[in-house]
Amino acid sequence: MTTAVSSLCRKNPHAPCDEQMPYWVEFQLVDEQGDPVANMPWTVESAHPDSGPVDNFTHSGQSDANGLIRIDMPHGLELRLTLDGNQLTKEMEKRSLRVGRDAIKDSIVRPKAEGNGYVWHYAVVGELCHGKPDLQLRDGEELPLFHFPISSSFQGVKVRTNELEKRHVIEICPFRAWELVLHHQNDYSMANAINLGLASDLAYDDIDTITKYFINKFQDLSTIPSRKIGQSTINALVVDVPYSDRYFLPIDIDSTKADDPEGDTQLYYVYNNNKVVIAWRGTASLTDGITDASFRPVESDSCSIKSECTSLVPAGKVHTGFWAGYTLIERIFENQINELSNKIEGRDLFICGHSLGGSLALIHSARLKESKPLLYTYGMPRTFTKNAVDVLSSITHYRHVNDQDPVPSVPPEADLDNQLYKLWGPLGTTLGFLWSVVELTAWQIVEWGDCFWHHGNTVAFLTTTQSRKWQQCSIELPYPRNCMTIQARLPEKVKLYLVPSLALQEAKQSGQDQKDFKATLTKEDLKEFFPEGMNPNRGIPANVGNHLLTSYMPYINNKLLGLAYEKELSDGKTFTEHADKVASFELQMDHYSGEIPKNEFDRNKKFLSLEGLLKNSLNSTVSAASGSDAVKRFGHYGEEDIENV
Repeated sequence: MTTAVSSLCRKNPHAPCDEQMPYWVEFQLVDEQGDPVANMPWTVESAHPDSGPVDNFTHSGQSDANGLIRIDMPHGLELRLTLDGNQLTKEMEKRSLRVGRDAIKDSIVRPKAEGNGYVWHYAVVGELCHGKPDLQLRDGEELPLFHFPISSSFQGVKVRTNELEKRHVIEICPFRAWELVLHHQNDYSMANAINLGLASDLAYDDIDTITKYFINKFQDLSTIPSRKIGQSTINALVVDVPYSDRYFLPIDIDSTKADDPEGDTQLYYVYNNNKVVIAWRGTASLTDGITDASFRPVESDSCSIKSECTSLVPAGKVHTGFWAGYTLIERIFENQINELSNKIEGRDLFICGHSLGGSLALIHSARLKESKPLLYTYGMPRTFTKNAVDVLSSITHYRHVNDQDPVPSVPPEADLDNQLYKLWGPLGTTLGFLWSVVELTAWQIVEWGDCFWHHGNTVAFLTTTQSRKWQQCSIELPYPRNCMTIQARLPEKVKLYLVPSLALQEAKQSGQDQKDFKATLTKEDLKEFFPEGMNPNRGIPANVGNHLLTSYMPYINNKLLGLAYEKELSDGKTFTEHADKVASFELQMDHYSGEIPKNEFDRNKKFLSLEGLLKNSLNSTVSAASGSDAVKRFGHYGEEDIENV
């Protein structure tokens, strides 16, 4: 135990100076987990309220293995404890955060300390530093406000005279920052789904808002980063990392801000030491609408300002409007795109986008295919023709479709590269669309050649219904007569979260024959319900409102909270909104099992089995370092939305 002895003697001339001093105080340094902060250089100074600092009373040393510091002194004046800023920030970068972020309510150190009669303090590193530490700040950065509050930094922990002869437990907030939980893997991840959905939504905002989100919110450890989407507050699923691994400033690339503004295409990217996230903006203007509607398939050739021409894919074609929007960025921001490519080197690459942004993200992923991008899109339209999609099959892409969203259904699943384009030129865009609708109605989809085709693995939010079929007779006795068959939809319905690829993954991992594994979904089932390159048959009218991320994100949020609760990682909170809907639907199935048409009954059983596999999409998160805490923290701050299907 460290003991500091003052050079001041007592006023009694007969008392030796090295006798036990009449006053003492102890400090114990711990982190948010209650673990000691050992070998930390400290300084203690004393001051009189009127005359100021006491001469020759400055003690220093290091905390012992238990984080303890003891001061013995000849007087009862107040003290001020400060720590070496460089050592403190370096050490506290290594410590992890507790789940709850309220300094008082969520502390696990405070109850034990106060139960033992100690005085408890909570401090961020800036309040304890003796002086400004030598941090490696980037251009334009200042000390982070959360860790270095303007009003209290460098002031230390003060002990008043009536707080002497006690132990003071100082709980120190780790010197950390938030990072999105993202898994660069082939299998579907709920962490990726919610975080890349949030990143896609941010793409609709200006760069100042994006910067405040990834810098201010990701360095504020008082809560977790959140974003208002419609009427819902959607939290990010985050893990804490050392402050030195924080995000760099986000960078936007916007064609309307070019030296010679042109078009209206925008993306941003954000990166840290390990990952790059690129998000493309969806439809946000009349210009974007024209881009969406111009879907004549064209060759994917582009030329740089040096007149070097390349083709994106060796076969197939691309939507002319999306291609024009993408190549606009490459053409007028060549240096910025090259700079982005340099940052991707050695980092995991994630690309995302909603609607038009999803199509641009897919094209960008095709361009960056050698960098192994992981792509998540939401409500994206078809972008490439089938031959091109086949060439791009190595890109891992999860394509979310909300069952009433009409945008994934355009352009129609039919050949648009027909003679009308050649005959009528630009007018062929309109005439070709009408011709393709006729083709679609005639069920001539694949036969017409290289038609527009969806890329990636479908993730379907499908509203599932069931009906009851029975015989109603005007005469029942002595035997039924004048009977007619009546079929009516039952009242309970549920929107299911279906990821077909999880069924194949489950079969592979179980080592069983596909027909025997628990989901009972065969390849034939998946082909029937989720045809490759097409949208699942939704059987309900389109609803433009369901295209918005205000419909996608609350549903993903609810399901993630439900999975956290199911895995007992919701930090004591109950999230059963979605599970209750599913349970009511299953009860209805059981009650009317004899009257529900067999094909409908069997289909819904398989859908329910498939949704039950979604819990596997959280395995990568839970098994990662601090992953369980990340899920608990998401539950701690999470709120469910009422599911109204």
